[in-house]
Amino acid sequence: MRFFSIIIVFLLLATSVSAECRDKDCMPNERFVTEADKNGGSIIVSDFEIYYDNVFEIGTTWFVIFEYSSSHSNGSLEFNFGKNLMKNLTLQYDGDIATDSVSFSGTSFTNEEPHKKLFVNFSSEKLSWSVELDIFVNKPPAEDMIYLWGGMTVFWLGIGGYVVYLSNKFRELGDKSGLGNGDRKKN
Repeated sequence: MRFFSIIIVFLLLATSVSAECRDKDCMPNERFVTEADKNGGSIIVSDFEIYYDNVFEIGTTWFVIFEYSSSHSNGSLEFNFGKNLMKNLTLQYDGDIATDSVSFSGTSFTNEEPHKKLFVNFSSEKLSWSVELDIFVNKPPAEDMIYLWGGMTVFWLGIGGYVVYLSNKFRELGDKSGLGNGDRKKN
């Protein structure tokens, strides 16, 4: 009974974990905008960092976090996946370094795509640049398959436990009858 309680607690805890991350500390990838990313205009040292996870899980919200300095104030930032999937922001700067984010719905994609490009474009009166990020759009396994495997595991463990229980009962009945294995008579 203790074994089944442990399995049930483990399954409950495993299903309550959320894959969404909204903090730059849990983003595995970061991209710094460099001078090579800027196209035209005067060369201005840019302080722009992009934090993201290069795996976009279909069905979960996907976040891109970015930090920028005063040189990007009042500029227009565009995130473009192509095929009319884009987001536009106007950057407002107030302080030393501003932090902002953009999110894409988990229903943005329906098919797995291994090398999807996300184009990040910035333009203002003083500065313009473009960055390309390589994203892997991943389709996770269906949750009902996870529940099916879990249910079938519990089912077969239950059957195995019942077989062990019955074999122990039959052995106890045989011991109570007082007959040894050789003393039994066939009818």
